[in-house]
Amino acid sequence: MATMLTIDQWAGKLSATKTIGTMTHWKRLEKAFMLEATDLTPVAPELDYWQMNYAGYTFPEIYKDDAKMTDACIRTWADLRADAIWMYVDLGHEFDPMISPEKRGEHFILRGPRDYVMYKPVATTLEEATRLFQEKVWEKYGWGRAGTDPGGFVSHCRQLLDFQRKMGDAVPIIVGSASPSNHAESTVEVQRFLKWMVTQPKQKIHDYLRLVLEERLGSLDGYRQFAAERGCAFFCEWGGARTWGPKELAEFGEYDEIWMEKAKRAFRYPFWHICGQNLPAAIEWCAKTAQVYAVQYDMPYRPTGMTQTEFWEWAAKKFAGRKCAMNGPTTQQCLHSTPDELRALVRKYVAITTKHTTAVIMPGCELSAYTPVENVKALIESARTDSAQSDMRQS
Repeated sequence: MATMLTIDQWAGKLSATKTIGTMTHWKRLEKAFMLEATDLTPVAPELDYWQMNYAGYTFPEIYKDDAKMTDACIRTWADLRADAIWMYVDLGHEFDPMISPEKRGEHFILRGPRDYVMYKPVATTLEEATRLFQEKVWEKYGWGRAGTDPGGFVSHCRQLLDFQRKMGDAVPIIVGSASPSNHAESTVEVQRFLKWMVTQPKQKIHDYLRLVLEERLGSLDGYRQFAAERGCAFFCEWGGARTWGPKELAEFGEYDEIWMEKAKRAFRYPFWHICGQNLPAAIEWCAKTAQVYAVQYDMPYRPTGMTQTEFWEWAAKKFAGRKCAMNGPTTQQCLHSTPDELRALVRKYVAITTKHTTAVIMPGCELSAYTPVENVKALIESARTDSAQSDMRQS
């Protein structure tokens, strides 16, 4: 493994890096978000976990070392030149504030060197989950890895934004946060939250979501200070409600919308991340909201009866004149396909999507840590080939 570099060392080493195409990475992504023409198709796969392994670090090694997290992110970008750098984040960053310090070690499971950090739910009943938010336990427990503790989210974010600034804002840093619905379901695990949608009185669900919304709105004040005010513009909103149907969206979607509205006032270019089994209704909802500029959507298209390419076009039509579409090969395709197969999928996605709206190559979720390096390189490089651009111009 190469020697770890400081932010100043990285900036000095990379300050003379040549621009790819005629635009900076930042300008290319910004133009796509504003539904304007770009010189090349923006490509920004979610590499948060993958970057750690690429740089030669293990998950147990970086778990409490934010300097190594940052080094891995910059090292990966320097080699591959995607159009954005995703922060590293795991569920320890989200849930340390909900767990007493002496019990945090019981909730997060560090497995093999390339295996994701697993976690146990913070609460297992609706009453217990509600009580955590009523009592605002984070005020008692402190922020842990969500703050500036070793391996801390805030420390890692500040380091990357310092790099962004030292590089003249040529490459954007993507920071993300869980939406109210995401935070509500992840706190207890998705399957429990889904069950409660059926078994619990709606009023209890509303009471719980209102408390989660209050906490999420408060967290945005922190994000404004340590991220937005330090130059972060591209903000990923991790959408939840992965198993909600249209009725649930209509009943409970307002909490995410309220949070999104505040996030838009803090960040210039918020975008929505949505995965799960309710994509048709969720995508229609995302297309209509005025609170985001782009949507990173996942691909469980088979329940719709559409093929992958039909689903791409269906989504692009929904976003036409409204949103930038962020997709491409699925995370599973990135893991299991050959580089040539991925290149063909990228060209096809660009050709289909740009008939209706702007496109960013961004699979619907984070890439597996086991994704072959040659596949990630193919995903990024194929967005910048003449064939991909020819397909876009012809469309």
